[in-house]
Amino acid sequence: MIRDKTASASIVLRYDLYSLPTAQHKAGLAGLILMIESMKARHLAPLPKIRNRSPAGAEIEFTPDNLQAVFDDLFDASWAEVESRYKWPGKTPKRIEAKSSSDGKKGEDKRYIYDAVRPEGRFLQTYYPDGDGIWVKLWRDMLWSTLRGRPTTRGVYEERADRKPTSESANVWRLLARASAARAKGRALVEGIASSLLVGAQDVNAERVPFQGEPQDNLLLHFWPVASQVYAPRRFTIKGELEDAGYVLVIPEPSDLDTFVREAADLLRSLDTTVSGYRPRDALIDVPAEGGLEYLYHLTRQRIKQLAVAPCLAAVEIYHLEKRGNDIRTLAAERVLPDQRILRGYDALRGQCRNPIIKSVRIRNLLAGRPWYEGMASVFGQYPWAFFVAHTEKTPRRIPFFGDDVRRKLNAIEAELQTRKGDHPMNDEERDDLLAQRVYRLIQNYVHRKTESKSGMKYDDFKDHKDEKGRIQYPQGYREAQEKVCGDAFLAMRGRRDTDFVEYFAGTICSVPQWLPEEDYLAVSQALLADSEKVKTLSMLALSACSYLGKANATQKEGDDA
Repeated sequence: MIRDKTASASIVLRYDLYSLPTAQHKAGLAGLILMIESMKARHLAPLPKIRNRSPAGAEIEFTPDNLQAVFDDLFDASWAEVESRYKWPGKTPKRIEAKSSSDGKKGEDKRYIYDAVRPEGRFLQTYYPDGDGIWVKLWRDMLWSTLRGRPTTRGVYEERADRKPTSESANVWRLLARASAARAKGRALVEGIASSLLVGAQDVNAERVPFQGEPQDNLLLHFWPVASQVYAPRRFTIKGELEDAGYVLVIPEPSDLDTFVREAADLLRSLDTTVSGYRPRDALIDVPAEGGLEYLYHLTRQRIKQLAVAPCLAAVEIYHLEKRGNDIRTLAAERVLPDQRILRGYDALRGQCRNPIIKSVRIRNLLAGRPWYEGMASVFGQYPWAFFVAHTEKTPRRIPFFGDDVRRKLNAIEAELQTRKGDHPMNDEERDDLLAQRVYRLIQNYVHRKTESKSGMKYDDFKDHKDEKGRIQYPQGYREAQEKVCGDAFLAMRGRRDTDFVEYFAGTICSVPQWLPEEDYLAVSQALLADSEKVKTLSMLALSACSYLGKANATQKEGDDA
């Protein structure tokens, strides 16, 4: 709210964190404070005065001059040359350059050079460890593709690129002054909210309700990107390739303003600047919710280890935006709470999952409180079988192999069960993990025996032949036989349901001698009768984990024992 002053030269805005209407407003208050602290670190002036800052809110005193300084820095921009393969509609190129053809064909490719506005983002460079580096580039790309995806919304940046004061400051000051005068008369002033400020906003929604807010609250919507984080989601295609899929914005909802501002600044300073392709490696995600979990992980990771969650955050909101043609689409909107179970689960999952398919399923299961394997059966039918069972030619090589992640999870289960104390009853998760371990042992033994029979080679004959890294050097014939055994069993299971699967499992997987304790064997048998689909899913996961033995040694010949 505005506390009126007799002098019109300044306006004091008092913000109560818990009275602000949305997470974007609350993040905007934190972002405004981070913005002012960044300007202070760069010795910019004049600056708004922050008073009575506390966990619950703050008072900020504005004048026309310091508001202008803040907006000039927020929208600061410059002109930069941009190279394009194509002509821009309605634009005359600055020059045209000829370059050698990149596809190997004869001749030259034309490059059209234009002057384009480039947002500076110096307020972010203050915090990012690489300054004007890869993280700022990601922010710029997001801004131009989503929030300011339409050229008509970039006028404030063009003003700054021309070294003019931004006109947005005068508009905001005028509205703040009008709101102050209206409040003095017992009235409230509201104004419309642009979609470039509030994600998902429209002039009027489908129910003809306008998006409006009080000017002092709307002011905050300019600053939530300062406290938020941008991620680059990838879409996994049926061809086994990853393609860019827009941007994910993670907007925090602070519950303790003072603590959050400090920890958000530390988070930005600690971002990893390792590059993967043309993006920060840590910004690459495979499912929108992963962005929210990554943000929470980095903000609270020390407290996760201490079995406590930071009290400074109520939740994060996640928006998946993508520009399609001239439209900016909101493909997903989610809200994730900083729940200790979820954060500890994600802490473990981070070290186990690199394949985009299994990672997506496990993250959804983690958030929904479902078993880690739930929903795997549906993805087995969605993609080609070679995505899940190692095959020399057909398994995608540009992404980590699915079965490697499964094996890491099953090994982690094995380690957890070994440390479990037997003096307390098992919960549902522990019983599922024990069943997964038992099924894995059955599948491992089946694959091992069938592979030896099919290849004519004994594992004991070459198990001690290892490379300099301690990895067993499997003969090519043995490797191919194991891939064949796993692939045949995987396809056979995928096409069977209910009784048909039970008969296959009993007649095929259990057709070889199984050295399993009687208790374990009976438990699997009971699970087959009670929930055959669960056993089927765990069996197919186990086959995936067993199917890949690593690359052959280049000096090793077919049928060799070394």
